[in-house]
Amino acid sequence: MLISRKIEIDYGHTLPNSFTFCNQLHGHRGVIVATVEGPVIDRSGDIEEGMVMDFKFLRQIMDEHIHDQLDHGFAVWKEDKEDLEFILRRNTRVLVTDEPPTAEYLAKWAFNQIEDKLPEGVTLKNLRWYETPNNWADYDGH
Repeated sequence: MLISRKIEIDYGHTLPNSFTFCNQLHGHRGVIVATVEGPVIDRSGDIEEGMVMDFKFLRQIMDEHIHDQLDHGFAVWKEDKEDLEFILRRNTRVLVTDEPPTAEYLAKWAFNQIEDKLPEGVTLKNLRWYETPNNWADYDGH
């Protein structure tokens, strides 16, 4: 069985090598959807009977390891020295990335943030990172 949970964050980034407006310091209303897979719990009387896991617990994992790390923060590439220096002076919530902080990279980052935090028997199958309502990246761990 597959279940999904969505959270939303506000974050900024810049893509210094981009030929579009994305090379400017700017922000997004990011929507992140995690899809997990596992068996439906059938232990009689279990608080999660009939569920793969409680959506509340999936949200807590996503909030702690994604939302609380980047919401109202800024993702900046470690090779973007000028912007990195400026952002580190101005912001307390900064995600320094190993690659340009594209939707693709942020989907991979978020996947890795929560993959090993799930309960036993529950597997993260996909992490979808919406940069805008019309643009997103999916990462499945490969």
